[in-house]
Amino acid sequence: MTDDSDSQYPHSELVEDARSLATTLEDTHPDPYAGHGGRVAFHRNLEALVRAIPDDGEPVEAFYERAAEFVATVRDVHTGVSAPDSTGDGPDGRLPVGVRVVGRDLYVDEVYDEAHTDLLGGRVVSVEGVPTADLESRAASVESAENEYGDRRNVGKMLEDVAPLRYLLDSAPTAPTVVVEVEGGERVERKLEPVELEESDGPVETLATSVERPETAGEPAYRFLDDARSTALLVLPDMQLYRENVEMMAGMGHERADEMARDVYRETVGEPVPDDRDDVLAGIPSATEVLTELVEEMADAGTETLVVDTRDNGGGNSALTYILTYLLHGWDGIGEAVADHVAVPKDSELYRQRYGEEGAVGETDNPAGFDFESYFARGDADRQVEQLREKARLSATFREEFESGDHEGYFAPENVVVVTSAATASAGTEPAFLLSKLGASVVGVPSLQAPNKPRDLLRDELPNTGLDYWVSFRHVEFCPDAEDGSVFEPDVELTPAQFEDLDRTGDAGVRLALAHADSEVDSDGITQ
Repeated sequence: MTDDSDSQYPHSELVEDARSLATTLEDTHPDPYAGHGGRVAFHRNLEALVRAIPDDGEPVEAFYERAAEFVATVRDVHTGVSAPDSTGDGPDGRLPVGVRVVGRDLYVDEVYDEAHTDLLGGRVVSVEGVPTADLESRAASVESAENEYGDRRNVGKMLEDVAPLRYLLDSAPTAPTVVVEVEGGERVERKLEPVELEESDGPVETLATSVERPETAGEPAYRFLDDARSTALLVLPDMQLYRENVEMMAGMGHERADEMARDVYRETVGEPVPDDRDDVLAGIPSATEVLTELVEEMADAGTETLVVDTRDNGGGNSALTYILTYLLHGWDGIGEAVADHVAVPKDSELYRQRYGEEGAVGETDNPAGFDFESYFARGDADRQVEQLREKARLSATFREEFESGDHEGYFAPENVVVVTSAATASAGTEPAFLLSKLGASVVGVPSLQAPNKPRDLLRDELPNTGLDYWVSFRHVEFCPDAEDGSVFEPDVELTPAQFEDLDRTGDAGVRLALAHADSEVDSDGITQ
């Protein structure tokens, strides 16, 4: 990524970068035209971008905004452009608040300066006089999202930093003024000075919670919420921080597999990291082991409710969802859940640069480069399951379990409820997508990840400015018959009204899930 913000790039080089970006999108992305309104509109917008570049060129910052808007119009969270390093120039630190999406609103859920603890739980009304609804539409023109919840989440991310605010506001304030409506309806106007933090520093205060979560460094973890063990809470914070993920990456020949293993060990266990690779793998928490213990304990106790917390899970490897589904419902359950699943990868020059000339996608003879095998396998559960078995064999830990079959479909409580948030993304959404097909309920804020949108990405950089960008290469449908595949609607959505009924707590989504499992939620919200 370039960091030369003072350099004036020539018109010809910027035009070349713009056209190169568009060419790669067309060649690699399953459907780059959809968000633009079709192929003609895509090229009309490209031509508008090119014609807007000044004859004498411009700095990379200005060009980035043009390129980012063009790519954001694709409306795909797995396709985007990174801001140049110079975006970070300016005040050090971050803004002293963090926010979360609830329905159509943003609420302050953490603070990094004790002077602002009175804002906790407050609804963000405006920033520098710009209403949050307008900030949302501005964010949509800068960063890719797949639905309105993704746009709001992007606003939240930009508000938590300082530099990205320049893309949302008419100015670039170093200490923006916000208006927050706190409990009771009072509107507080506050100037937010950035705070400098060490890497290990966390917020000084967060929204209160009443449901105790299990301890975890990112790996799957669970605890029972009552002495009778009638209700279990399973937390899935991440889809990468578990042993089976690293084993599968190594099995696929990923060039960074050893480095990834060490990173995962460092994240979940800490330092020092063993020198021996086998010791590294053995030390990383295993999802199979954790979840096997969970289903054994639930079976012994006759657990009635399992709440699966996927809030803020940003994704990673889908294997975790299949391990959980296997233990709850067995291979038959997995077959039922994936019977209508479609995953259509697309061959391209960029794909071949990353994965070589041969491979599952490279072998397709479709003239557009699509591999439609999964499309025509819809309804063939046995075929889908066998393909998943082959992938699962790449993990020695899970392979040992499923070859023995000791815990296949071991135990599933009567009530399974998956909790999502706007920040639940990519593979992090799959517990909700798949378990809902097996009778689970979904509760919370809709995820930024659409159920029927491209997934998986390839990275590259533009030839002249060096701007990094990434492009999806696989079309995915988890709910192919849905009228609107851009939003996965929960069975019970956490609305601002319910958030307030639940005292604007940090675990409102989990509490709503528990209330739903106990039949304490009606059309008007929580019943008392």
